[in-house]
Amino acid sequence: MSVTSEIDSPPVPASLAQQGIWFNERLGGAGTVYTMPFSVTFDGPLDVPALTAACRALIERHPILASTVRERQGVPYVVPAATPPAPVVAEVTAARRDDLMRAEILRPFDLAAGPLVRMTLYVEEAGRATLLVVAHHLVFDGESTSVFLRDLAELYRAGVTGTPADLPALDHDGLAERAAARVEAGLSFAREFWSSRWRPPAEVILPGLAGPVPAVDEGAAVEFALPPESREALARLAEEIGAGRFEIVLASLHVLLHRYGNAEPTVAVDLGTRSPETRDHLGAFVNELPVTAGLRPEWGFRRFVADQRFGYGLRSDLRGLFRAREVPLSRAVSGVRPGVALAPISLGYRRREAAPAFHGVDAHVEWVLFNHTVRGAMRVHIVDGPGRFGVVLQYNPQIMAREDAERVAAHWRALLDAVAADPDMPLAELPMLDAEETGRLLSRWNDTAAGHPPLTLPELVAAQAGRTPDATAAVCGAQTMTYAELGAAVDDLARRLRGAGVGRGTLVAVCAERSLATLVGLLAVARAGGAYLPLDPDHPAERLRLVLEDSGAALILAGSGRHDRLAGSGVAVISLDAPGPRSGEGDRGPGEGGSGLERSGEGGSGAGGRGEGGLAWPELGDLAYVIYTSGSTGRPKGVEIPHRALTNLLLAMRDRLGSQPGDGWLAHTSLSFDISALELYLPLVTGGRVVIAPDAAARDGHELVRLAAEGVSHVQATPSGWRMLLDAGFDLPRVTALAGGEALPAPLAREILSRAGRLINVYGPTETTIWSMSAEIAEPVTTVPIGVPLANTRVHVLDERLGLLPLGVPGELCIAGDGVADGYHNRPELTAERFAGDPFGPGRLYRTGDRVVRRADGQIEFIGRLDDQIKLRGHRIEPGEIESRLLEHPGIPRAAVVAREDDKGERRIVAYLECGQVPGDVREHCAGTLPSYMIPADFVGLPRLPLTPNGKLDRSALPAPGPRESEAGPHESAAGVAGPHSYSGVAAELHEIWCDVLGLEAVGPQEDLFELGGHSLTITQIASRVRLRLGADLPLHIYYDEPTISAVAAAVERLNGKN
Repeated sequence: MSVTSEIDSPPVPASLAQQGIWFNERLGGAGTVYTMPFSVTFDGPLDVPALTAACRALIERHPILASTVRERQGVPYVVPAATPPAPVVAEVTAARRDDLMRAEILRPFDLAAGPLVRMTLYVEEAGRATLLVVAHHLVFDGESTSVFLRDLAELYRAGVTGTPADLPALDHDGLAERAAARVEAGLSFAREFWSSRWRPPAEVILPGLAGPVPAVDEGAAVEFALPPESREALARLAEEIGAGRFEIVLASLHVLLHRYGNAEPTVAVDLGTRSPETRDHLGAFVNELPVTAGLRPEWGFRRFVADQRFGYGLRSDLRGLFRAREVPLSRAVSGVRPGVALAPISLGYRRREAAPAFHGVDAHVEWVLFNHTVRGAMRVHIVDGPGRFGVVLQYNPQIMAREDAERVAAHWRALLDAVAADPDMPLAELPMLDAEETGRLLSRWNDTAAGHPPLTLPELVAAQAGRTPDATAAVCGAQTMTYAELGAAVDDLARRLRGAGVGRGTLVAVCAERSLATLVGLLAVARAGGAYLPLDPDHPAERLRLVLEDSGAALILAGSGRHDRLAGSGVAVISLDAPGPRSGEGDRGPGEGGSGLERSGEGGSGAGGRGEGGLAWPELGDLAYVIYTSGSTGRPKGVEIPHRALTNLLLAMRDRLGSQPGDGWLAHTSLSFDISALELYLPLVTGGRVVIAPDAAARDGHELVRLAAEGVSHVQATPSGWRMLLDAGFDLPRVTALAGGEALPAPLAREILSRAGRLINVYGPTETTIWSMSAEIAEPVTTVPIGVPLANTRVHVLDERLGLLPLGVPGELCIAGDGVADGYHNRPELTAERFAGDPFGPGRLYRTGDRVVRRADGQIEFIGRLDDQIKLRGHRIEPGEIESRLLEHPGIPRAAVVAREDDKGERRIVAYLECGQVPGDVREHCAGTLPSYMIPADFVGLPRLPLTPNGKLDRSALPAPGPRESEAGPHESAAGVAGPHSYSGVAAELHEIWCDVLGLEAVGPQEDLFELGGHSLTITQIASRVRLRLGADLPLHIYYDEPTISAVAAAVERLNGKN
């Protein structure tokens, strides 16, 4: 597309609006975004010569239609075209007309050669004709359509009747100059207005929106019209509130976006800049400006729109906006980069009077025809006219499916009806989902009810032992146990535990390496009616002490060689390989104060008569285990899991995986990681075999692969663990691979699939019992969902107020059903914070804090954490716990902990310390209480942690780890301000051009052109001088993408080097 050419004759300067449009065309990639097509269809005896004559007369009346755009020294000017545009008449069939019109709309404009308006009359048989007008936005705006048709109808009438046209006289002289003067007059107010309101629009959230939003792309459209009763209701609402219909429409769009999760939604709106003298002119008398709404869920619509008592309300913002409407945003705000899309969502609203009558024929006007291009994520066109309220949603089909755009339309219609019915209803409660979508979300994809036998873990294992007593139950190295041997060992230890005072509700800590004896110990605790608390023997002794103290465990089962780690804990210890309990000096014995033994029943009768041989089976509501996870306050928290939840998990996974007798599970996960329970117990309740990896083998990928090759059918690991196995040569097509604990990248999923028989991506927080969802992954792998809920599990995607979000809108994953934990051990306040009543069904739900989205097929995709919690190699890590430990160091006053990806894409923990020098003992200090997986990989010392304007840590400003000082140039600094610089060669020439155009004395090599007050015209002026002085015709996007002297100098040198 040719859009520029130098001129020598005296020019007429382009208006500010035209300058912005021209620059964006020059920048490239605008497509047909500035094409403004509309049409008039005539039925009846149309006088074709009279209509074509009226078109020519209209161009004479509005000479801007016969203009082109030329350039002088980077500045655009409007000049007359060599040949004025003329209407074209084409005889067509009805079947061909639409295709021809589409092709004409898509035909690009040549701004330098013109014409900037094209008129084609498609004449069909049977007395029908359609006039298509395709105008460029440089010479046209929305209101111009009304002026154009009014004038055309009157000129046609005059031609047909032979009488003079009755049209107002026009004065074209000085319009641009007077408009520029109004801009200068309003500049001071506009700068003050935007100083407190401007902030760059955030990324937008819309149903199903996938991927980054391009500024311009090929588009598609969804159209709808409000029914008469809805139009009338909105009109009554506007009158009741005392607002205009535009305000109602804009406010409702903001509410819709807010309900989608956009905290402070921004909508770019077209505001007319016509003065009384330009009321009857054609041209680009419009300015697009952003409207950012700060609204709260508890407000009503009326309060949001019009309430002035508290100094807010959309109307007050719009009043200021209208005062500032003459001034382009880039002139009022430094740092605003020019572009086609000012915000991801834009709105064009136009009130229309009745279409003008054309003499002797029926005429139907299509005020807005789609130009097949969309800017941003969505462009909304509204024509509010007599008898019709029409809405066109233009969207990008590359990143949004049509059904999602249709869903937006349906939600908006529902919201408009809701606010009209009750303008005082809290915004968060306004209904916008229809019965069909609600049913899909609540019922269809949560229809998971399954009848499981009312048995607990020890009962399920005993039942399997009764079916296959001589089958191998567990293997560890050279040791094996049959089901009968396992059952006998469990019962024997359980009786010892009962003798030590263990019963219903007794918490027994288990601190041992993986072994057959440890498996027996875990099952024996449950058989005795107690609940186990796994302790990782490799954790620091101080952390073990903290967990034991917080839990109030009554007893410890310890593996050989682990007793010294527990010395001084004050808790009695029973050795897993010794005949009876022993107590350390000063330790409290079983049954003494604080042990909790008083909660156990007498003999074997504590379980309502379900006793056997002096033992009692636990009830489904009894506690099965407590697992401690990282705590955000620095204090670990214990999650209480009842037998009901554990039984449901085991039987649900049995059904989901199709488990069979003979399955072999590799048990290699630390006991303190709850997923170890699935590896140990699922094979024991389905007639399978547990292959227990000793601790040394669990840390050796090659040894794990060797174990897996010996008859193992199922291997479970975190994605990080799978990398280790794959690197060690894992290639077992008969194995079902389970991956969970952290996000599974698609490339890794593809690699696992290539070496395993099946791949199951599993998801679940500790608080909902190991896994709550799963997805079977198959080729081709593009995304890796976390799947659909397991049996007796319901999952919802909710907003912060636990409101149901539409399909395709990200929100918090909340899980309900039989897997939900009892809560946090001795932490009622934390339990109340994270567990809530399920608003859509019986029982409670757990708020995971994970941000997810539900796809159209019902699958859930994981996006990230709502808070700053880190998931690393399957561990959930609260940065606050690490930060608390760091702040205990005397040399660290402030600290921040985040997860970052290194050059290889691996996530690692990075600690940022506000100190002059990183203390040499900081790693050792952390190791005193933190497990190894929580110790930061990098420690970065900063003179000051970066903060946001409201005083919170600005995590986005934290630098990447590494010696940044050596990477910085000699003049770069945190502030990037100008100072004394020594330039030479190309950079010196550029510095002189920069200063001349910007009116500055000095500019630093890294200073951003836009931050210095530059705008679109600045770029073209600089580019023109660079072309003349340096002979370098750089593409404009170079100045846009890298707007610094140093970057442009490098680009010039590269270009000159090629030439």
